[in-house]
Amino acid sequence: MVAPYRLADDHIDRLIQIVRDESGDHLARPEFTDVMLKLFEDIAGFETLPTARSRKYLKLLWLRYQIVCGASSRTQARHK
Repeated sequence: MVAPYRLADDHIDRLIQIVRDESGDHLARPEFTDVMLKLFEDIAGFETLPTARSRKYLKLLWLRYQIVCGASSRTQARHK
């Protein structure tokens, strides 16, 4: 049985990709948080995500977003 409010690594990767596809690679933390909270509303069970768990996931997702977007920016700069 899957624990409630659990995101596997592939789910995290998909959420990051959705944000990048819809909003790009240059969001500031507040905009990223707003976009991600809206996505949480579309995940079954996450519309009632406890605040502490939400903060934990937002921090993790923000760090992953920065890593992925930073790697993407460095790759693009090398190809110019």
